[in-house]
Amino acid sequence: MLEREYIIERIKKMPDENLKEVADFVDFLDVKRRRLVEEEEKEEGGDPFTKVIGICEGPSDLAERHDKYVYG
Repeated sequence: MLEREYIIERIKKMPDENLKEVADFVDFLDVKRRRLVEEEEKEEGGDPFTKVIGICEGPSDLAERHDKYVYG
């Protein structure tokens, strides 16, 4: 939070003629963040299993030989 407070204090000290540029930059960052979130959602949205890929621990050949490990 200290960074946020520091930035707010710096903005308060800026001359009014610079505030338009600051507002434009904040808008740019917001659009950029929203686009990244949308892209991540699109990538994950296609297959529900993409959210769980890589969370399982096991032998390195688990994907190829899962029957052996499940049924013996």
